Order: sequence, then C-alpha cells, then structure tokens
Amino acid sequence: MYEHMDLIAKAHREIQRARASLGNMPEVANRMINVLNNRTSSQLATMGIANRTETIVIIKRVLTLRSLVQTLDRRTQDMQTEVSKFMEKFLILHNRGLPGLLNSAGRLLSHENYAKRVNTFATNQIAERPSTSEDTGPASGQNLFNKVESLFFIMNEIKHLFDVPPNFHKYSEADETLDAILRHQLPTQEIWARLIQLIL
Repeated sequence: MYEHMDLIAKAHREIQRARASLGNMPEVANRMINVLNNRTSSQLATMGIANRTETIVIIKRVLTLRSLVQTLDRRTQDMQTEVSKFMEKFLILHNRGLPGLLNSAGRLLSHENYAKRVNTFATNQIAERPSTSEDTGPASGQNLFNKVESLFFIMNEIKHLFDVPPNFHKYSEADETLDAILRHQLPTQEIWARLIQLIL
C-alpha cells in the first residue's frame, strides 16, 4: 500500500509537469491536423510541407502525451480511492490497538516481520495485567474476555481491510504509464514554432 502511495505522489508531480509543458499545444495540434487533412498534396507543397504523414506523426506526439497524462490521472485516482478506503479501515483497527505497519526507521515491514509483531501484540494483550489500582491480581474472567473479544474483532476485521483483493495489476499499469510519460518527447520549441508558421 505504501508503494501505491509513493507512486501516486510521483505521478501527481509528473502530471503537473507534463500539463505545464503541454499548455495549449493539444488545441493547436488538432487545428494543424485538421488543416493538413483538408489540403491537397500540391497545396501542402506550396505551404512548405513535403510529407503530410510525417508531419502529422510529429504533431501527434502532443496528443499522445495528453492521452498518457489523462490515463495516468485516471489510474492514480482509482488507486487513491483504494488507498483511502484501506487507510480508513486500518485506522479504526490501529485505534483499537493493531500495531503499525512501519519499523523504527519509518520503512514498511515485511509480511513476515509484521506477522511477528501482530503475534507479539496478541500475546502481550492476553498476558498483560490490569492497569487499575483496584485490581492488581491476575486478570479477571471479564477482563480476559474483553481482551480476547477485542483481539477477535481485530483479527476478523483484518480480513475485510480490502473490499476486493489488492489490484497489483492496476499498480503496474500506472507505473508503466508513468514511465511512458517520462520517456515521451514532445516536438522541440523550434520545430513547433516552425510548424505553426507553416500550417497556421
């Protein structure tokens, strides 16, 4: 889950950067493609366009980046919804005593180490002596019952932390989309300015 949160943060930063780079380029790109598709070869030659297809391919880099940004934004929103639902449920259990997911260095515990932490927590809960001054003897039947009931509640609710099992495929898709955005190259400013001059 923390990997999801880290990816969401990275994606949001890259989405903002990409949108700033795009500016109004997508609207201009659509206008240019419309002009290119509605001119004859001779008209394009007069305009200084030697190859319609190659020119459109260059222009479509802009629309491709916009599409990637929209896809990443949608996928990260879905992931954020899942993370929020998980954290809401986990916080309830954490407030009931369920141990946290991080170690002392702030890193996510492995499944094995977290299982050990939960088992230690459960053992300590059962063995813990009452903290009130009124009852300093062994845990009473009611006190023990309350602790066991709380543990059973926590263990049962852990099974329902997710409405559906974690979708790691969705994480992979978002990660691949982010990587595609990072590798994508828009036309240079010089090329873009030249295209605007020739076509519009």
